[in-house]
Amino acid sequence: MSIEPIGFIVLLLGLLGMVNGARFAIATLCLSTLLGAAAALQLPALGGSSIQPSHLLVLFLVAAALLRPAQTQAMLASIAYPGPGFWFAAYILFSVASSFFLPRIFAGATLVYSSARDATGMMSTVAAPLSPGSSNLSQSVYLLGDLACFAVVSGLTRLGYARFIALQLIVASIVCFALALIDIGTFLTDQSYLLDVIRNANYTMHTAETISGFKRIVGPFPEASTYGAVALAYFSFTLMLWLERIQSRMAGLATLFIGPTIVLCTSTTAYIAGIFVVCMFVLYCLKRLISGPAATPHVILLVITLFLIPCGIVALSLVPDAWDSIAGLVNTTLSDKLQSQSGEERTAWNTLALIAFVDTATFGAGLGTVRASSFIAALLSNVGLTGTLLFAAFLYSLVRASGRHMSGDREIRAIGNAAVMASIAQVASAAISGSGTDLGLLFSTTAGLAAGCLAATNIAPRRANRSLANRTPLETSTSLPRAPMFSTR
Repeated sequence: MSIEPIGFIVLLLGLLGMVNGARFAIATLCLSTLLGAAAALQLPALGGSSIQPSHLLVLFLVAAALLRPAQTQAMLASIAYPGPGFWFAAYILFSVASSFFLPRIFAGATLVYSSARDATGMMSTVAAPLSPGSSNLSQSVYLLGDLACFAVVSGLTRLGYARFIALQLIVASIVCFALALIDIGTFLTDQSYLLDVIRNANYTMHTAETISGFKRIVGPFPEASTYGAVALAYFSFTLMLWLERIQSRMAGLATLFIGPTIVLCTSTTAYIAGIFVVCMFVLYCLKRLISGPAATPHVILLVITLFLIPCGIVALSLVPDAWDSIAGLVNTTLSDKLQSQSGEERTAWNTLALIAFVDTATFGAGLGTVRASSFIAALLSNVGLTGTLLFAAFLYSLVRASGRHMSGDREIRAIGNAAVMASIAQVASAAISGSGTDLGLLFSTTAGLAAGCLAATNIAPRRANRSLANRTPLETSTSLPRAPMFSTR
């Protein structure tokens, strides 16, 4: 194991998070999820795996919560039956168990594209017989980190940190936009080496690619599709907050910044998932307009999506040069994608993944065994029908909690719904191009925030205040003054 220069900074921030408490730890974690191309640790013994800063910080976040009894209790309560956390924990624990047993039970039963990396950090481009590999362990560690992140964020949300966590996600979305600008600026001035400090992971970097004259925006990530998926999640979160007039100025500014970068990132994943997300928001606004109560932002969004954007497309068609550039971009990223070499490779990955699902009698080959190009294909081929149903149960319980009519703080409920939209946006992106079953720490953060907010509104404020009054001094002691469990505004 070797520690990268950025790793020492991450270790220092982690220690400060343990000392300063949840606020500092959550703030650093939200920002660290942007460093998708960075490595804090390199593990040559595990096929050259790289440990990202965010995954390393999760250890310190959990340690900080375990040092404070009230936060530990809330963290454990967040994964109790029958909430979404229970199904998320069941899905992850089943996946981890499958990574040990299933690759050995079905060894040699089918051909797969392995998720394991060789000593140079490259994945194999040749199908090989199913067998255990280093990725079984690494993917298990990542998923356990996702569960820990979900539990801590959901627990802290139950303790009254929802507004603070939402603010950190808004700040992270603005930083994501700033890093996209830096990526473009360094590319145009041939100074891309300045970002090498946050592009040191053992991944294949696609940071200098162009399509139809457009620079593919990657920001702090290794490729445009990853940036597009993350930017779309932030866009969904901030747009919902703006619609519900929560932190409306900052959320509106963040939405205005991050939206154009999604259009300009030239990612097929972002475009297809973005259409799905926009349709969800249009239906949501129409529902609010019909059944009420609708606010001005809902009307503005409907006018933009149903009138101004179609008018803009018609206006572009009257400018031949601009229209040809846009048409060329659309053809390259959407129409011609399946016929490209990348499209053919990804189709082959999904085909063998689904064949592996059938050849293993729907049990799956085990977490981290099969590489695919769709989250759905990855679920079926790695954790089988059982793991897929467990994840579906988790997602259903999360969406169902969002759809229930609940009493409580309107702001907390709106933050929860925004987090649900961000989580759905990430699942939609992964369903198009996700290579594995790990949705990442940003998904765990938004899903944990959603579960905590939507669970909190089910408990009456009087009961919450009584539970606070009954706590012992040891349970309520923290390094920072704690916000009340639930707002009574």
